[in-house]
Amino acid sequence: MPENDSPKTVFTRNSTGLVKSITALDVLSFTLLAAGPMVLIPLGIEELPTLYEGVNLYLAFGIAIVLLLALSYNTVALSSTFPRAGGDYVFGSRVVHPIWGMVPSFMVLFSFVVGIGTLVPLALEAFFAPTFLTSYGSNSGVSTWVFNWIYGPHLNLAVLCAVILIILFGLAILSTKAWFWFVRFVSIYALVAVIAFLIYLGVTKQSTIFSNFNSQLSTGFNQSQVLANATQAGWGYPVAASALVTSGAMIFIFFFLAAPISAYFAGEIRNASRSMAIGMFGGTVVSWLIATVGILAIVAAFGYKFLSAFGFEALINTKVSSAFSPNALIYAVVGDPNVAFFIGLGLSFAVLGLVAAPMLPASRILFSWSFDRLIPTHFASVSDRTHTPVLSLGVVAVLTIIVASLDTYYSSVLGAFLATTVIVAIAFLPNGVTAAILPFRKKDAFENAPPIAKKRIGGVPLVTVSGLVHAVGFGALIILVFLYPAASGTSTGTFGSGPLAVVAVALLLSLIFYPIARAIRKSVSHIDLAAVYREIPPE
Repeated sequence: MPENDSPKTVFTRNSTGLVKSITALDVLSFTLLAAGPMVLIPLGIEELPTLYEGVNLYLAFGIAIVLLLALSYNTVALSSTFPRAGGDYVFGSRVVHPIWGMVPSFMVLFSFVVGIGTLVPLALEAFFAPTFLTSYGSNSGVSTWVFNWIYGPHLNLAVLCAVILIILFGLAILSTKAWFWFVRFVSIYALVAVIAFLIYLGVTKQSTIFSNFNSQLSTGFNQSQVLANATQAGWGYPVAASALVTSGAMIFIFFFLAAPISAYFAGEIRNASRSMAIGMFGGTVVSWLIATVGILAIVAAFGYKFLSAFGFEALINTKVSSAFSPNALIYAVVGDPNVAFFIGLGLSFAVLGLVAAPMLPASRILFSWSFDRLIPTHFASVSDRTHTPVLSLGVVAVLTIIVASLDTYYSSVLGAFLATTVIVAIAFLPNGVTAAILPFRKKDAFENAPPIAKKRIGGVPLVTVSGLVHAVGFGALIILVFLYPAASGTSTGTFGSGPLAVVAVALLLSLIFYPIARAIRKSVSHIDLAAVYREIPPE
């Protein structure tokens, strides 16, 4: 912490108080959850053919892996060079400019708070409840309780969301190690469930799948009735393929598969260079394989046209229930309610893991801002007993509980979700530029970095090449979204002015946050925050 507030004192620091307790396995497990491949599969098979009708899935996932690998390498290189709490904020503020570090960290924090809050009711309404109701109907005692609490009064759902968030944040406050044990369990269970489903998908004939679907009537409709009902409700098919639509779909895909957020707690990772390399590259590649194979296999089994209609039915329902949830498709593939329940529960845990994943990074963003005195220094306080930033975690917990409670009464609209995907894409872009210029802007730091960060291709730093690929790729997708909003919208409604306004406001706030904080600090404490960014924060 700063030792003296006098205006002429050099900005000095003591230790952060955080401890190195995170292993390579933890980073790998975390990346699998934060990337969300087990969540992208059930959401992707419903959303991609429906929201992005005509999307070329092969092209989307093919280009995605190139950008994902560039993003992963940049994250590993920067985290190895600056293994500090704060991630993108530290990288950008020390290599480029404080505002450059503020933009990604502010927008990521915004998306984390909103994302955690909205994902909890989604996990309950679209995953946990349908898991029970699809497999065992609504007549069993447990299913009746689940239905009444999740689809009943709004207050019941709000209470459940609050309890789940309190437990998860409580784990993170109690012990970072204990929280990561939860992450390991959830990621392993979800991975086993998805692998089991893919095995069933590989050995079950399409005729058997649709025979099961028609006989089970989990949706209330057979195969042909799903198509007829969707058509009657306004669904149209086919829609011509479009490069712009595919670009919009890639933003959706990156929302789940781009997972560089372990960089935010890099200061707590043992042997950050090795652990980040294993966790980021391993987690990214495995996540991409799971999502790509899973989505393409399900599309092949059910057909693009059917899934487009099925997803349209789910989209027009105001309340998500077991009817048009992915669980109905899972049940049709496996044909056994108990196996379907096991797989559905795994996907539900994956969503719960995705809820938990941003908790540590969000608190470390507040922690790093506080350590640099952008916000009150109490946010950088670390408990001597738990070695966790209790206040930062507590504030994020309160904010997410508020968002979750509001969401139970006012369900999130499609536009808000699409806005969040674009915000995340914008938040991940600056690190590409930071990585590209690292060898030239911070030569000493680059030369002292671990070997993995200093690799070269024909004499050119690899991090510069990957940084340019990262920045240009994400930049092109974002520009296309803003120039052609319909490409990132749906066949029934485009990415309109409301969501665009949300993105613009978030970006504006991220740009003005540092100048305002600097002016306030200089006026109140007579400290020039610019001095902070001339040194590297401690681990």
